[in-house]
Amino acid sequence: MVSLMNLLLAAFRGVSSWTKDRRCRLGHGTARGVAVILATSALALMLQAPLRAQTAQSTGAANKAQHARAVCTIPRGPDALWELAQCCSKSLAGNRDCREYDPKFEYIILKDNAPTKPDSYMIIPTKRITGIEDREIFAMPFVDFWEYGWQRSRQYPGKPASRTGMAINSAHARTQDQLHIHISCVRPDVSKILEARNREIGTYPAEVVMLQLPPHNNTYRVVKVTRLRGTESPYEVIQVIPGVQRNMGDQSIAVVGSQKRDEYYVLETYYHGGDSGAAEELLDETCKGAAGAP
Repeated sequence: MVSLMNLLLAAFRGVSSWTKDRRCRLGHGTARGVAVILATSALALMLQAPLRAQTAQSTGAANKAQHARAVCTIPRGPDALWELAQCCSKSLAGNRDCREYDPKFEYIILKDNAPTKPDSYMIIPTKRITGIEDREIFAMPFVDFWEYGWQRSRQYPGKPASRTGMAINSAHARTQDQLHIHISCVRPDVSKILEARNREIGTYPAEVVMLQLPPHNNTYRVVKVTRLRGTESPYEVIQVIPGVQRNMGDQSIAVVGSQKRDEYYVLETYYHGGDSGAAEELLDETCKGAAGAP
């Protein structure tokens, strides 16, 4: 109230001083009218100040609440990737590991947060698909996920094609019940063997070549393709191998870039004996290995 009175007095004094300098131009009635107008304006400003402060506080609180809602709580367990897929599709700010969301082709790109995988990413469908055993993998757009993942690998992790690898594990070698394809670098020793055997590895629909590969000397059946979509999607390519169609949950696939443009190695292994069907073993998820190094 004291501040309001001081403001009103200042307004009247200002008007009085202003009218003294301009007596020939203004009459007392005009000066009094101006004073009333100024005083009324000052009163309005005083009354609006608390309202503005309250509005600012409300806006700030709303922004904080909105930010809090954007951060998703992800449960532990086999549904964590499913929850993350939903989270990232709603807002890339929902989790620090969200990278991209493609609503047209129904996938997200997620950074793998495992400390041992600093340069590893995943492509994950936003539709509920359990894994390689789910028949939905042969439907569009999911059958072409290897192509989409490869395209995004130009940025995540952003290495040359000949150093890039992707992999999906069997149902026996995974901890999550939402389909995910790992995207990272290929182990240099694996790449070296593939390039050394390039000429004898035929291009699909050629017969597969059997190779034993590091790090565990597991056996892989290998063929080359010129693209990763449609009839040459790795999901489709491995269907010609006897026994695969009846046991998709046992299968594991890797894709490795060739040194030749538009050429890829498709590698398949499966759960049996000491082989858990984890083609992810062929990846160097630190991307620190030098090309050609053991």
